[in-house]
Amino acid sequence: MEYKLKLKEKIGYGLGDAASSMFWKLFSMYLLFFYTDVFGIPAAAAGTMFLLTRIWDATNDPIMGIIADRTKSRWGKFRPYLLWMALPFGIIGVLLFTTPDLGMTGKIVYAYVTYTLMMMVYTSINVPYAALMGVMTPDSKQRTTLSSFRMVFAFGGSILVLATFQPLFDTFGSKAVGQFPEAKIVETSTPLQSEKILLFDNSLTAQTEVTDSLLVLSAKIKTSSSDALKFGIYSAQTNEYALANIPSSIDTLGLRRDGTWSTVKIKLTDLVPSANWLQAPEKLQLAIVTANPGSFEFKKLEINEIDFKSGTKKAVMVIAVVAVLFFFLTFSWTKERVKPVQETKSTVKDDFKDLLKNGPWFILLGAGVSALIFNSIRDGAAIYYFRYFIQNEDAIDMTLLGMSLPIAYSTIFLVLGQAANIIGVVLARPISDRLGKRHTFLFAMLLAAVLSFIFYLFDRSAIMMIFTFQFLISICAGIIFPLLWSMYADIADYSEWKTGRRATGLIFSSSSMSQKFGWTLGGAVTGWLLAIYGFKADAVQSAETQNAIRLMLSVFPAIGALLSVVFVYTYKLSDAYMTQINDELNIQRNKTNK
Repeated sequence: MEYKLKLKEKIGYGLGDAASSMFWKLFSMYLLFFYTDVFGIPAAAAGTMFLLTRIWDATNDPIMGIIADRTKSRWGKFRPYLLWMALPFGIIGVLLFTTPDLGMTGKIVYAYVTYTLMMMVYTSINVPYAALMGVMTPDSKQRTTLSSFRMVFAFGGSILVLATFQPLFDTFGSKAVGQFPEAKIVETSTPLQSEKILLFDNSLTAQTEVTDSLLVLSAKIKTSSSDALKFGIYSAQTNEYALANIPSSIDTLGLRRDGTWSTVKIKLTDLVPSANWLQAPEKLQLAIVTANPGSFEFKKLEINEIDFKSGTKKAVMVIAVVAVLFFFLTFSWTKERVKPVQETKSTVKDDFKDLLKNGPWFILLGAGVSALIFNSIRDGAAIYYFRYFIQNEDAIDMTLLGMSLPIAYSTIFLVLGQAANIIGVVLARPISDRLGKRHTFLFAMLLAAVLSFIFYLFDRSAIMMIFTFQFLISICAGIIFPLLWSMYADIADYSEWKTGRRATGLIFSSSSMSQKFGWTLGGAVTGWLLAIYGFKADAVQSAETQNAIRLMLSVFPAIGALLSVVFVYTYKLSDAYMTQINDELNIQRNKTNK
C-alpha cells in the first residue's frame, strides 16, 4: 500500500525540528556566554558542568528510545510526546535563562539542576520526534522528502532565533537614558597638556536608578587617524574627568581606525571612581580628549541602560511560546501509519545486545560527536570572537516599524552560516547520488577542516573574508547533516538484517545522543580554553586571550572535523552494500506478508 503525504503533513513534521532547533541554537550560541557574562559563573565551572551532566544524559537518550518503542496510545507510539512534553519544554527553557539572586555556589547548583532538566525534556520530545519519520510512511523516497523538510525547517528555526534574539533583547533589555547632542571645545589644562577636550552636554534625567542593569557609555566614531584618544565623562559637580585611554594606533573598546563607523562602549561602573558620580547623572558630560579633534567624527552619543538578565529572559520567553506552538502543530498535522508486520517482544537486554554488536553504529556515533564538536566550538565562540577580537558589534542599522535596530556583525555572521547550511542540505542529495554518502561526508568535512585552518589567518579588518569563509565552511557543514540522518536509517536496516528485530526508537536515539555529546564536549572545551587563556568576562582581553578566541573559530574546530573524517573512513555501509541489504530485507518482508 502506498502512502501519499500531503504538503501540510510535511510542513507539520518540519515545524517540530524548527522548534527543537530554536532552543538548540540558543544553547550552542548563547548559553555559555549567558553563564559567564550575565549569570556570572566562571567559564571553567560552566565547561565542567556541561561535561558532567552528560553522564546522566548519555543514558537518557537510549532509555527514551526504549520507552517510546514500547508506548501504546490512541495517538501512536511517538506523537503523544509532542503533546505531553511541549509545555515543560518551554517552561524549563525559560527557567534555564532565569537569573535568581544567589551566591556563587547557589548559582552553580541552579545551573546544574535547570540544565539537566532541560536536556531531559529535550530528549523526551526529540527522540520520539526523530523516530516519528519512520512510522509516517514506509516509502523510502517520501522519507527522504520528510528528512529534507526537517533539515530545511531546522535551519529555518535557527535563522529565526539568530535574526530575532538580538532585536528582542534590545526591545526588552536596552534603552537610552540620555543623549549628548551638543559639543563645545574647551581649553586644555594640566595634566591633559596639549590635547583638546570635546565636551558634549547631555539630556540625562536624575531619576535613573540602576539595580540589575548597567549604564553603558557609547558613541559611534569614524576615523582613520592613529592619534591617541581618551573617552569618558566629566562631572561638573566635582570638576573631575573619568577617562578610558585608547593608545595611539591601537584598536580597543570597539574602535576601528579604518575610516568606517565603529561603536565604542564602556561600562560607567568600570570608569567612574565611585558610585557618587552616578547619583547626579544630569550633571555628567561626555568627554573626548585628543590632540586633533578634526580627525574624528562622532554621532549617536548616548548612555544606555542595559538589563542583560531581564532582556535575555524575556527574549527567551517569546521564543519559547513560538516553539511550543510549533510542537503542537507537529502533533496535530502528522499521523502514524506504519505498523509492524509482526509484533515481536524483545527485552531491553536484547535491544542493547543488538546495539552493542552494531559496529557501524559506534562508528557513526563517533563521527557525529566529532562533527558536532566542530560546529559547537565555532558556534559557542562566535559571540566572543566579535565582542572581544573584532571588538565592534554594530554593523548596520535597520529601520523596522519606525524604530532603528542595530544589527550586529555577530548576528550577520551566524545568520549567514545558517543560510549556507541550507544550501549544503540542498546539495547533499545530488552530490551523494554521484559520489556516495560516505565519500561525500569525507570530502565535505576535509574541505571544512582546510578552510577552518585558513580562517585563522584573517585579522579583524578582513570582515569580508571572514564572512566569505563562514559561508563556505557552513555549506560543508550543511552537507553532512542529511547524510547523518540517512546513515542512521541505514544502520537501522542493517541491524534488522542481522538480528531480525527492528528498534527504531533506540537506533534514532543515538542521533540525539551524539548531538548532545558533541555539543557538550565542544561547549566544555570552549569554556576550559577561555579559562586557560585568562578570559575575563566583560573586560578588554589580553593578546593571548584574543588569539585563543581566534583559534576557537579556526584551528580547534578543524581538529574535530578531521576526527570525523577518520571515523567515516572506517564506515563500511556503502550505498551498494545497503542496496543489497535492502533487497534481502524486502524479500523477507514479502514472505512474511504472504
